[in-house]
Amino acid sequence: MKIKVNFLPVELSGEVDLAVVVDVLRATSTIVTALHAGASRVMPVETVEEAFATKRREPRVLLAGERGGHMIPRFDLGNSPLDFTEELVRGREIVMTTTNGTPAALRSKGAGKIVAASFLNLARVIEEIGNEPGMVAIQCAGSGGQFSMEDVLLAGAAASVFEDRLLDDASRAAVFLFRSANVPLDRFLVDHCEHAKKLSSIGYFEDVAFCAKINMYDLLPVWRENGFVRG
Repeated sequence: MKIKVNFLPVELSGEVDLAVVVDVLRATSTIVTALHAGASRVMPVETVEEAFATKRREPRVLLAGERGGHMIPRFDLGNSPLDFTEELVRGREIVMTTTNGTPAALRSKGAGKIVAASFLNLARVIEEIGNEPGMVAIQCAGSGGQFSMEDVLLAGAAASVFEDRLLDDASRAAVFLFRSANVPLDRFLVDHCEHAKKLSSIGYFEDVAFCAKINMYDLLPVWRENGFVRG
């Protein structure tokens, strides 16, 4: 097995056996939480218009997502994992579009297998990587096309278990960042990560604290038939 960390998502091909999609704040954290709450599928789409078109074809789906961090008008849910309660989402399919996370997932579709990673399900992600004998790409979503420290921190946490199998200096840098963050994770995010600071400034501090929880859920979102299901 070989591991490569992409600080920003790239278009993946069949050379990659396992794509690990990371958007800590907040899309992959929300996907994990939604599936834990009983959602049947979370289907990423590129645009708001595509989400509304899906809703017209399948009226029972829930629309979730954000632009600029805030819930999209006429959507059912935003991108806050705290809103994805069992009462709202159990048994429902969710169509999601976000600024960074859903594009990262869609750019990973050429890989043999895709999973969604967050601190909330870190142990399951590490287990999945360890079971993969081939090429693993950890796709960090970034923020607005820029490096996002919290995503690289998670990539480093996952890759650090397999340090002898890292392919390049970017992957080693991710591991170094993870090992250097020797303060509580929620504090590190708020003090050092620009996207966490932005979310906190617009009223989503509780989301940042929640997304910093480690191994809260024992599940792995796996891509099947155009969306993530509980694996």
